Amino acid sequence: MKAEDYKRLISERDVFDKTTLNVTLKEVYSKHEFELVKEIQRILENNQILKPELHTKPYDETTNYYKVDITSDQVEKIIDIFFELEASYIGENGETTPTAAFYAGLADKWNQLV
Repeated sequence: MKAEDYKRLISERDVFDKTTLNVTLKEVYSKHEFELVKEIQRILENNQILKPELHTKPYDETTNYYKVDITSDQVEKIIDIFFELEASYIGENGETTPTAAFYAGLADKWNQLV
């Protein structure tokens, strides 16, 4: 794969980085959404977008990207989880905290798939 093709692929709205998927996996697991856990694990195991050859040296799996192919209902559940987490980290006076903003950003990222 050429570097230009790789850059185009990883910028598509249904392609997420490994960190986003790992955080999502952790949070859906903590909410006992085990069907979602299986789906995120499947994506991490099977849907990696291969990097161009020169891009892989030295290999750093934290920079991997994955094609996300789950149903809109599953995406909605994930968004709900992140919105709940965002709300739980709002400050006493209703101000946004860094943690609330972090979860809001994840909800927005998943919202791209709806």
